Order: sequence, then C-alpha cells, then structure tokens
Amino acid sequence: MPCAIMGGMPLQVIHLSARRNSLHPWIYSRMVRHPRRRPAPGTLVEVVSREGAFVGRGVYNGASTIALRLLTENPGEDLDGAFFQRVLARALGLRTEVLRLPEVTDAWRWVHGEADGLSGLVVDRYADVVVVEPYSAGYAGETLGWVVEGIRGLAPGVRVAVRADPMTERRERFDLSEAARVHPAGAPVVVREHALRMEVDLQAGRKTGFFLDQRDQRSRVAALAAGRSVLDCFCYTGGFAIASMLGGARRAVGVDLDEAALATGRQNAGRNGVDVRFRRADAFEVLREMAGAAEGERPDLLILDPARQASLRAEMGRAARQYLDMNRLAMQAVLPGGLLLSCSCTGLVSEPEFLQTLTRAASEARVALQVLLVGGAAPDHPWTTPFPEGRYLKAVLARVLPLAKVGPATAGGRAGAC
Repeated sequence: MPCAIMGGMPLQVIHLSARRNSLHPWIYSRMVRHPRRRPAPGTLVEVVSREGAFVGRGVYNGASTIALRLLTENPGEDLDGAFFQRVLARALGLRTEVLRLPEVTDAWRWVHGEADGLSGLVVDRYADVVVVEPYSAGYAGETLGWVVEGIRGLAPGVRVAVRADPMTERRERFDLSEAARVHPAGAPVVVREHALRMEVDLQAGRKTGFFLDQRDQRSRVAALAAGRSVLDCFCYTGGFAIASMLGGARRAVGVDLDEAALATGRQNAGRNGVDVRFRRADAFEVLREMAGAAEGERPDLLILDPARQASLRAEMGRAARQYLDMNRLAMQAVLPGGLLLSCSCTGLVSEPEFLQTLTRAASEARVALQVLLVGGAAPDHPWTTPFPEGRYLKAVLARVLPLAKVGPATAGGRAGAC
C-alpha cells in the first residue's frame, strides 16, 4: 500500500483513475482508483494523478459519492493542527477585518465549507458559543480536535459546541455522538443583529440554530416595512416578522408549522418590544386564505422563505412544483403593487431556474413582477469560482403588479395604440 510522508508521518496515497480537469475540491468516486483495502471514512490521504503526479491532500471516504475532498494543493503544506489554525485564522480575518461583522452582530458564519478551504465543515459563532457542524467524515476524529483547538486559540473564552446532522452521519458513515457529548450545545443563547435580539436554540434549532445567511434580507425588509402589513411565511422563530415591526410595520403575522419555533418567536417578539401575531398553520392554506380575503386583511409585504425543498436530484420534480405553487399563491395573496421577497435555499435549484419558476408563477397568477433585487446569502457565506455550489441561496425582491385588463375595442376595431 503506497504511502507518502506528511510531517514525518506516513500518509496513504490515493491514485486517480481519470484526468482531473478542474480545481473543484470534490473528486467523485468514479474518478478514483480505490485501494483493495479501503481506508476508513475520513482518513487523511495524499492524492496523485493516474500518472503519479501530486494533486493534493485531503479527506478520503470510499463509502461516499464524493470520495475525496481536497484541503490543500500545496505539496509543502501538511494537514496538521497548524494547517487548521491557519485556515481558521484566515476565515476569521475575512469576517472581522474585511466585513467587520462584530460591529453589527455577534452571530455570523466563521467557516463556510469549501469557500473557506475546509470542505465539508461549517463553523458558526453565536455570541460566546461557536458551533461546529461537520458534513464530512474527515472531521470525526483527530481533525475535529485540531479544529476545536484552533477555534479556542483564536477566540479565547468561547464555548465550542459540536452538532451533527443525522442524515449526513448516515451518508458519510461517521458518528459524532461522543464529540457532541464532550462539546454539548447547552442552553439557548441570545444574539444581536443590528437592532434585532433573537434567542437561538443551538441544540435543536434548524441549521446550526438560526438563519445567519438571511441577515441582509432581514435588514432590507426592516428598511421597507414602515406602514406595511407583513406576512412572514415559514417564519421559524420570527426573524423577518420581528425585523419588519422594528422597521415600523403596521402589523406582522408569522406562519409556521413548528410550534416550538413559534413559541420561541413569541418570546423573541417580547424581547424586542414588538407585537407579532404568530399562527401555527400550513403556509399554503394561509396564502389561499389571503388570496380571497378583503383588501384590508391582505399583506402588502410578503416573505416566502421555505426550508430546502430537495436534497437529491430525484426530488427535483416535486420541489419545482412546490416552488411554483407557493409563489403563484403568494402573488395572488399580496396586495396589488405590494412587495414579495421570495427565497430558495435549495442548492440544486440554480438562480436562472428559480427566476424561471417565478416568471411562470407570475404568468399563472396573472401578474407581472417588477424585480427590484436578486440577492443571496450574506457575505460571511461566500462562494468561489471553482465551487459555485456554495452559492445556494436565492432571494428575489419584487413588486407584484396586476396585468392591465384588456378593454373593449375602439370604434376602429383597435384596443389602443402606443
């Protein structure tokens, strides 16, 4: 079994069976010449081309479709504690020195996976707690210890919590239960974001506890909300609804099926000194209800921020129908001339595909969208050109305008001229 030497330690060599034609950090199983005795999922390896030339070093998982996740393509760079300290420091510098996020919030993404050079790893900071959530078996052993040590060295005094996504654990074949026991999530924390104060459940909350990627959209909604009636569908713990009330909205309603999230939302509304009506209901049913309601009851600012609708290509047909239906209903529910913020966090749905879905929904709803902005995740969720998959969130802000009705023909047989 061929080995390379990394920092004085032997490192198994994995050969590619096909030519690598891009700088994408993922190398799929079909491109790899797997050893007869495959290393355990998450093993650090050296990768060489089919001709034997150095390609990089990274994580091997023969049980995954993504067999290799490259972490460095520098032959002089070892994968050790010092490496992870350097990468974490570089990611921290982007957030604190370039983006200057601590000036406006104490909740932000520290590591956004591939875009920050750590494929398969998410690190989020919530006040004095740093949440580590691996999406790769490569962070289930000694590597996780290096990450935790690096975080503590760069942010003294923080508490580190390790979370695992059960679906990822099954797919990647690793177990983080012991790490989660050693580094528990602990009690909820309260974070600040501009004027907003939100409680975050680090143990059972969605994602790592809060939708950090929607920070800019929440600020935008607050800036547009004065005097408006707001409907926040799929509201989770109320971020958009509460931000809109802080921005001067006339009223706000948050809709979700998760009663625990709504209970936290009610607490968050009180914490911010605003009155938000939270409803445990199916967003589709509420949108149908609003579409038939009197004008005084309909929203003129409507937010759609549903959960990811597809994780696999096989689920894309259903996801496309869901996006089409919810957006058509939203366009029928919002007051004519009102604003719609429609979002998709399904990475398999591209921005052009999402815009095409909105265009079709507008046609079926007999409205026209006056698109004001096509945005995405906040800049602490960057993406790189070799890894465009990192650009997963789409957020479209538009006015919803009724189509002009066709009037009776004039005496000359023409409906009008330009």
